[in-house]
Amino acid sequence: MLTTSKRITLAFTVFAMFFGAGNLIFPVFLAFQSDADFPAAFPGFVLSAIGLPVLALLAAMKAGSLEELAGRVSPLFSKVFTVVVYLAIGPCLAIPRTASTSHEIVALAVGTDSRLVTFVYCTLFFLLAALLARRPEKLSNRLGKVLSPLLVVLIAVLLAGSLMTASPSLGQEGYTSHPFQSGFLEGYQTMDAIAGLVFASIIVLNVKALGVSDDMKKECTMASVAGGLLLLVIYSALALIGITAHAFISTSSTGAEILSATASTLFPMLGDKLIAVVFILACFNTCTGLLSSCSQYFSKTFPSLSRDMWLLVFALVSLVLANTGLERMISISAPVLEVIYPVAITLIVLAFIPRKSAQGRTYKLATASASISSLASVATGMKFLWLIPTVICTLIGLMIDGKHGAKNIKAGL
Repeated sequence: MLTTSKRITLAFTVFAMFFGAGNLIFPVFLAFQSDADFPAAFPGFVLSAIGLPVLALLAAMKAGSLEELAGRVSPLFSKVFTVVVYLAIGPCLAIPRTASTSHEIVALAVGTDSRLVTFVYCTLFFLLAALLARRPEKLSNRLGKVLSPLLVVLIAVLLAGSLMTASPSLGQEGYTSHPFQSGFLEGYQTMDAIAGLVFASIIVLNVKALGVSDDMKKECTMASVAGGLLLLVIYSALALIGITAHAFISTSSTGAEILSATASTLFPMLGDKLIAVVFILACFNTCTGLLSSCSQYFSKTFPSLSRDMWLLVFALVSLVLANTGLERMISISAPVLEVIYPVAITLIVLAFIPRKSAQGRTYKLATASASISSLASVATGMKFLWLIPTVICTLIGLMIDGKHGAKNIKAGL
């Protein structure tokens, strides 16, 4: 059994791996634009930005891994889907964006930007992240004990300054309709449910590294839930900053603008630097977790290259994409993520249905429906077009599996 301090460290580790630049700006922007609709919109955001990622962690841990969970559909599907997931949220999109996004904020803070500066920044960023990612079992010490608490302190400073300067107030209605759905879509855009399926193996490694052997399931569950609670606290703090930001900025199109305006008003000499450090830490933590997870999986699946070599490959690919052609890569990868996400959510839900009820037919019908209907969602721009067909196919699969199981029992009798 772990001590309280070690459990807190694990909670910070879970928080750090999820909390990237998008997680930093989405709750701020949601609170700023929703105004009087915030009480209805924020629960939707919490459900998709915290509930789904935590469930993803628990689902992957319950099944053993993402690959084992996807293997309930078929071995081929497992291999293809898992590789696509790791590439999509790894070197093909999420990892390069951690460097490019934080660099943009740093460039604004220091007032200097050029191709050379971008290259040097991204090189140092990925070099340091790769060095930390070499020892995934040590991430709880490095992220959980140092970088993540520092990030929380900086956000707390910004929140304290906001509350001391302006009172939170909810003005006019920000959404014309469906505030809960709008909040859910904001959290949906973080794509953290997919990341949760990937990060599960890293959490297990860190729990093992702390000497746990008998209570693995309990400690992993507690770490996941505690990390989710920490996300809730920080999202609430950021939302309060967004609500008070109306005193500092009248209109804005991004959460980054709101945070920059707030920090610059509160701390005229150091505000932009403070925001730059916050963005660097948030992006660096996520980058380290993703590099570690991706290199670990690929070294096991494709052992012709060692884990360190895969780590080097992913760092180099991410460096190239962060410096050239990133916008094009985002335009290609974003629709891919929108297809992957419904399938991931479907697998997460199925993981919590007893195996005696949800067998092969249920998994095949549900994931096939999620895959096909998500393509229609992307084509039409209707993000939840996939939901009803997938629910129907899941229920049909459960009925078929139930009848098949009943026949087997009867035949056995």
